[in-house]
Amino acid sequence: MEKILVVNNDIDTMGLLKTWLERKKYKVIFTENKDDVRHIMRDFNPRVVLIDVLQGAVAEELKSDEQTRNVPILLMTGYTKNMQNTLSAADDVIEKPFNLDLLEKKIENLITR
Repeated sequence: MEKILVVNNDIDTMGLLKTWLERKKYKVIFTENKDDVRHIMRDFNPRVVLIDVLQGAVAEELKSDEQTRNVPILLMTGYTKNMQNTLSAADDVIEKPFNLDLLEKKIENLITR
């Protein structure tokens, strides 16, 4: 069972993702607290990290850390303008509102690359 970490502060989005990802047989941990991410990365060892663009600094931190830089990041965003630094830290981007079939394909592509 593949593990996914979701970093998002939107309760509604987190609830939707939790239900959907668990139905797809992923083991999932959610956090809205960016300060918990390093601890979770070390203990949970996710295969992919989904990060809301508003938590984009987390993506930059993960990519700059020797221990986490190779973990694929899928950035979830409703914004694409003036976000170049944050977007460049992501391995892929999906725009909100997102299509769940497309989200599944993007996750699978990141897992199998």
